[in-house]
Amino acid sequence: MNPLRHLVPLVAALWASNAGVAEGGSVVALTFTHSEYGGGRVYVPARIGNVLGTMRLDTGASTTRVQLAPWNKDLPVLGQSASTGASGQTIGCEDVEARNVEIKAVHGNNIGRAKYRIARCPAGAGEDLLGLDFFKGARFTLDFERAEMTFFGDAPTFGHPRPFRLLGPDRRLVGIELRAGGAALVGLFDTGAELSAVDQRFVDAHRKLFAPVKSKGAARDAAGRSFSHRLYRLKEIDLGEGRIVRGVYVLAYDFGALREALGAEAPLVLGFNVLSRFSWALDFKAADPPTWDARPGKTAP
Repeated sequence: MNPLRHLVPLVAALWASNAGVAEGGSVVALTFTHSEYGGGRVYVPARIGNVLGTMRLDTGASTTRVQLAPWNKDLPVLGQSASTGASGQTIGCEDVEARNVEIKAVHGNNIGRAKYRIARCPAGAGEDLLGLDFFKGARFTLDFERAEMTFFGDAPTFGHPRPFRLLGPDRRLVGIELRAGGAALVGLFDTGAELSAVDQRFVDAHRKLFAPVKSKGAARDAAGRSFSHRLYRLKEIDLGEGRIVRGVYVLAYDFGALREALGAEAPLVLGFNVLSRFSWALDFKAADPPTWDARPGKTAP
């Protein structure tokens, strides 16, 4: 978490204790950093134990991950795990037990867990990430224009919620069924991806959908590992019900290990430059599978 400072423990409203959220919802303020081609990163104010800082919101990570640091070196070890990023490189991590993990609300109660299993990875392994499993059992909106998340007791909706496609061998990641041109596919819902990405195999099989921008470039995954890519503009992504994004920039590379993790039906990663064009209603309390709904932002092209 960055930056860090020690605090006196706070009283938290925890899902584990069934405390629920405040009437009218709990609102968490988001902060963004922006980059080329409409890219960006999303951060939330977070607290683990007595340590407060910011964490990168990463729904493309199935679990929460922190770097080894003085504040977490004594957390009890529960087991071993591995973290694989877009570069395809795998980092060995320890699973540890953290207590009183929460994201801080500007209105209403904080949202958190009394006990939470997280991955502690070596120092220098990229930013601290708040993963998708933190939101299990939660219902909330993700509003990029207002820069906030709002948590509700009831399921939020904009009209017609759709089921997420559960991805990966353990079904812990979520994707959206969509169309690119005439091709039906699934896109990983990934707030941790600065730019959207596509498997080079899909580009090679659907050349008419892509206009080349750069033949060679380098990027870093969430673990800080670099990988090479090409840059294209994808003509159209259609999420259904008139939710169409045109001319979006995408990184193209051989998904490799990522392809194995997501499955062949998901050759696309929906990153910040797509997700930020919509407001989202997400229900991870719904019966298997969870659901999503979206409406275009007022400033969306």
